Amino acid sequence: MKDFSNQEIIKHLPLEDTEHLLKTGDILYVSIKSMDPDVNQVFNPESVMENGGINSFQKFTTPNGAYLYGYEINGDGNITLPNIGDINVEGVSLSKVKDVVQNKANEYIKDAIVNVKLLNFKVTVVGEVKSPGVFYNYNNTLTVLEAIAMANGNTDYASLQNIVVIRPIEDGSKTYKLNLGSKEVYNSEAFYLKPNDYVIVQPDKHKNLQLNSQLFSLSLSTISTTIAILALILNLR
Repeated sequence: MKDFSNQEIIKHLPLEDTEHLLKTGDILYVSIKSMDPDVNQVFNPESVMENGGINSFQKFTTPNGAYLYGYEINGDGNITLPNIGDINVEGVSLSKVKDVVQNKANEYIKDAIVNVKLLNFKVTVVGEVKSPGVFYNYNNTLTVLEAIAMANGNTDYASLQNIVVIRPIEDGSKTYKLNLGSKEVYNSEAFYLKPNDYVIVQPDKHKNLQLNSQLFSLSLSTISTTIAILALILNLR
C-alpha cells in the first residue's frame, strides 16, 4: 500500500457492514460451563466423558469433526443444545451469537461461561500464492491479507493490484476486485472475507513479459556464444 502516509489513520467499513450473518447449514462449536462439575456434565455431557482434555476440542478442528460434533443450524434457524433445547440464531452476527446463547444459558445456570465459534468458516485461496488451498478460520473475522498469508504469501508473479474475491450469495455469486496497493481496499465489502469466499490472486502480465524477455535474451546470448566458439574452432583448423 503505497498511498498512505506515516501514522495516518485509515478508515474502513464498519465491521457490522461486513460481518457474516449465521444461516441454515452453518455449524457452531458451543461450550457452556460453570464452576460446578455436575452442571457441566448436564450441559456438556460429551465433553465431560472425554475429561475435557485437549483432544475434546481438537475433534472440532477438521471438517469431518465439525460436521459430526458441532451444532448445525437447522431449517428453522435453530441449534439444539443438550438440556436447553432450541435456540434461534439465524440472522445473528458472529459477534452477537455468544450473547444470544449466554442469555439462554443464564435461564438454567448461574454464572454460566459460554463460548461459541463458527466451525465452517472456510475460504479458498488460489492463483499466484505459494500454497493454494482451502483454509479454515476460527476467529470471527478474516481479512483478505490474512487469507493470503495463510497460503504462505504471494509468488513473485502475483498482481497485488488485481485480487478477485468471489462470494456466494442467494442468487448466485458476487465478485469484487481489490487493489492491495491502495488504502481504498479497506473500504471494500470484500476486505473482510466471509465463509466460502474464493480469493484469486491473478498473475501480473508485465512480470510474465519481463520473464519471457529475460529467457529470450538468455537464449540469444547462449546461441551467440555457441556460434562464436564454433567460429573460433573452425579458424583454428
